[in-house]
Amino acid sequence: MLGGLDSPFYRWCGAISRLVYLNLLWLLFTALGLVVAGFVPATVALFAITRKWIMGEGDIPVFSTFWSVYKKEFLKSNLLGLTLFIAGYILYVDLVFLPTTSTLYMVIRYAIIAICSVFIVILLYIFPIYVHFNGNIKTYLKHAVMYGLSYPLITFAMVLGIIILYVGFTYVPSLIPFLSASILAYIIMWLSLKVFARIEEKVNGKTEVKSGKSQPSFKIN
Repeated sequence: MLGGLDSPFYRWCGAISRLVYLNLLWLLFTALGLVVAGFVPATVALFAITRKWIMGEGDIPVFSTFWSVYKKEFLKSNLLGLTLFIAGYILYVDLVFLPTTSTLYMVIRYAIIAICSVFIVILLYIFPIYVHFNGNIKTYLKHAVMYGLSYPLITFAMVLGIIILYVGFTYVPSLIPFLSASILAYIIMWLSLKVFARIEEKVNGKTEVKSGKSQPSFKIN
């Protein structure tokens, strides 16, 4: 009745079970780093796995790959996380404590809100860029802004996906420990790869008319 092991039902069950397993690994390794030091490297490993799945590497050993990425990127990813935390904290403090008693302060407030919007774009793209490219933190941040603002519709689709997931999990909160992070990472990574592919097409199109191909500022992993 269910159509055998190759039926859509079993494929969906297999995909969901993999996402559940990945989400549990993310929780485990986040806790392994006492949350504060474990959250960012665990999230990097989470995106690294979802990237491989989306790119067709469905048979990778999930646990060993997760652990390998977690160890390798522990220090560098935490430095990135610290950078983002400091920037976010400064923006938060500015918004909360900035007076609204004059026109000048209101102009500054709107400017900070605009910067916060850019910061949100960075948060959306930073992990996909981190796992897809080799580079330094400055390069990751620059390209997160550039890619996110260059493709506003895809960026909006990410935000919309987050909102839909949030609403869905408010109705079924029991699924949060099992699927929240992995599904979110899968959606964002899938959309980010669309952006990366479009940019690569543009770069290749521009370099075809030249005698040699120019290389991007950082290389794909």
